[in-house]
Amino acid sequence: MRRLMLTVTLGVFVWAGSALGSVGRTQSFEIGAMNRVEWAGGVGSARGDVQGSFTQSQQASDRTSGLSILQTARGSLTQTATATGTGLGTARQNASVNGTQDLLGETTRQLTGRAQQDLGVKLDTCLFKPNGVGTVNGTQSYTGAQEQTLTTPTGTSSQSQSADIRQSGSITTQTNIDPLVRNTINLNMHQSQTTTAR
Repeated sequence: MRRLMLTVTLGVFVWAGSALGSVGRTQSFEIGAMNRVEWAGGVGSARGDVQGSFTQSQQASDRTSGLSILQTARGSLTQTATATGTGLGTARQNASVNGTQDLLGETTRQLTGRAQQDLGVKLDTCLFKPNGVGTVNGTQSYTGAQEQTLTTPTGTSSQSQSADIRQSGSITTQTNIDPLVRNTINLNMHQSQTTTAR
């Protein structure tokens, strides 16, 4: 059983009023994936693969104030599982990845920039080979990054986050034992910054 869910959200906010100029952007993404191999035994093998990648980018500028904003995000998720042998074999993989970016620049009597980024990755692999001879393998990985930049007439501020995670497990048995391998990774990152200049 293989399932990959990818949701990408882009938000555009441009404010006007008493300010000389304002520009803001919000974007987010979410990946949910499940890869499951259930091997009942016998001659042959079973394999499951999940692959997904995304890229998102948005930019904006305000000529009156000289403000410009750029946000980009990209990522790639891979899952692979196999099972062979004379007995039962199970490989279960679950992945959840999400990220958000918020960026605002505005000028009134002073220049203010606010930026925030969040990135979360959770990978879980469970391999089980009960009462049989054979092998069970599972590997999953996520690589991604997100960046945002605010450019003003007086300077530039930027921030970025990246993750490169790989998880793997393997069981090989020649006797009727019940080995179990369980791997879990949780990664959560957050950063924010505020810039004020008169």
